[in-house]
Amino acid sequence: MSLQAQPRALRTALVRAAVVAALAASHPALAQNAASGAGTDARGAAVVAEVQAHVVGIDPATNSVALQGPRGRIVDVAVNPEVGDVKKLRIGDTVNIQYRNALLVRATKVKSNGIRERVETEATIPASGGVTATARSVQILATIQKIDAKKREITLRGPSRTEVFEVSPDVSLKDLKVGDTVQAEFVSATAIQVTRSGTAVK
Repeated sequence: MSLQAQPRALRTALVRAAVVAALAASHPALAQNAASGAGTDARGAAVVAEVQAHVVGIDPATNSVALQGPRGRIVDVAVNPEVGDVKKLRIGDTVNIQYRNALLVRATKVKSNGIRERVETEATIPASGGVTATARSVQILATIQKIDAKKREITLRGPSRTEVFEVSPDVSLKDLKVGDTVQAEFVSATAIQVTRSGTAVK
């Protein structure tokens, strides 16, 4: 699916994710400001998290990794090639990573058939200096486990694991409740910086 064919909220989130990743290639400080929503709605841009985590999965085809943090939570993180090369990592490595949290851009209630699915698409956006960035859009059928309206966070049990997502301001939570099955669409977590033993993984 092309970027132009995406819903407006998703296009906005994809562009934001790609710009943040592209900025990180040459201006990490600017990237962090962009990711934290400087000058925008505080919940409109996904927040940057910084954590030490263990590598539990590596996908060279999409240059992404599955990371397990100190609380045992597993997060799939897309890594722009300009930021790091996941092929240089090994299962069990400990890395320090700054990443933009996954951002939920759509959640539609559907009838449950007991099947959870996952579909991924990508959008590549050119940035200044010849740098390009890739934002990964993911669609899943999932079950709502928890809703935190104050923090605008939602916990979804998907086809492979339970994950916590920040919710875009365009997404209404008022008609959703725990136990609902939803067709959800989100922009995957995106790495801003990945280091191992103090050295960038490139």
